[in-house]
Amino acid sequence: MLDGLRGLAIVLVLWYHLWQVSWLDPGPLIFIPIAGFLGVELFFFLSAFCLSYPYVRAYFAEREPPALGHFAYRRFIKIMPSYVLSILAVLVLAALPGAKESWGANIDWPNVQTALLDVGAHLAFVHTFFSETYASINGPLWTLGIEIQYYVIFPLLIVMLLRAPLSVAGAMTGVAIIYRMRIGQCCRAPVFDHNLGQLLGFFDFFAAGMLCAFVYVWLHERRPRWAEQRWMWALLALGAFVWIGLLFANLTSKRWEYEFANWWLIRNGTFYAVAIFIAALGSLLALPAWRRLVANPILVFLSVISYNLYLWHQVVFRWVATWPFIPHPPGVTRGNPEWAWITTVCGLIVVAAIATLVTYAVERPLLRTDSETFLFRRAALRRQE
Repeated sequence: MLDGLRGLAIVLVLWYHLWQVSWLDPGPLIFIPIAGFLGVELFFFLSAFCLSYPYVRAYFAEREPPALGHFAYRRFIKIMPSYVLSILAVLVLAALPGAKESWGANIDWPNVQTALLDVGAHLAFVHTFFSETYASINGPLWTLGIEIQYYVIFPLLIVMLLRAPLSVAGAMTGVAIIYRMRIGQCCRAPVFDHNLGQLLGFFDFFAAGMLCAFVYVWLHERRPRWAEQRWMWALLALGAFVWIGLLFANLTSKRWEYEFANWWLIRNGTFYAVAIFIAALGSLLALPAWRRLVANPILVFLSVISYNLYLWHQVVFRWVATWPFIPHPPGVTRGNPEWAWITTVCGLIVVAAIATLVTYAVERPLLRTDSETFLFRRAALRRQE
């Protein structure tokens, strides 16, 4: 079921950045690409849920939680190879003549030392701390810095949450609200995005994911009759999705205001986190028909390749938009609907092909090898016992 939500998250992000490149007008659905950047917050929620779930299950089953060493190793294997490969690809593309002017490469290095510091900051996932490196190399990579920083403190957070779930989730949410309000008061210029886009600014989304995992397992273990009310949960999920749509529409209505996206997040971020919480929990417990609708084959496939879609999409979209040999009609220029459609279709085909190739040629084999190695080690330990 969560695969479907992850698929929705990547659709939102892809549509947002593709719309920024092609300006293809989807008519009455314009509120989706305008608010599509909020797919990132959905990713944060899902990440927190998936990380917390096995620990919550172990807690209620009164057994040993997963080993932190194996957790860290699998996160490394999942993230680093594709991440490094994407950075190398951007560096190669940025070295091409006219790269900055043609497709907006986020690289402007005066010397080798600056270049090494920039790349080093990204490889250490501290690039979000500095305005110069926050969106450099490849803009969407800032979220990877947030994710890794969350992973570092996750072992402490999950221990605390298992002891006092509502208090810890409430405290994390309060921190996020206070942080965002403080940034809105003091630190808008000159780097509003950088100041607001730090881990603390998204704490409520991570809190919602962790609490959702806890409540989901708690319902199954302690309140099974409540968990079996499938119609009720389906209606709650439907209502939450309608609420999310209304939030997106509200954001779209503010699009002519200065820094509308950041101001909207300051004022409405926690409402969005709550709506995601209800939509996810309701969908997990809803009727099978609802779960099949959300976790349909298309969204599930997009979920499988979502990490590499995320890493590559913006670079690919901007690169495709510069192709001189795109077969567009004579006289068609940027912003023309025909050009926009051609760029959109070509961009989606290329990024889907790259993401699929990297996922199945690099990411999945490494994860499978790690899983087999881990199972082999566990079997060997059991034989020794």
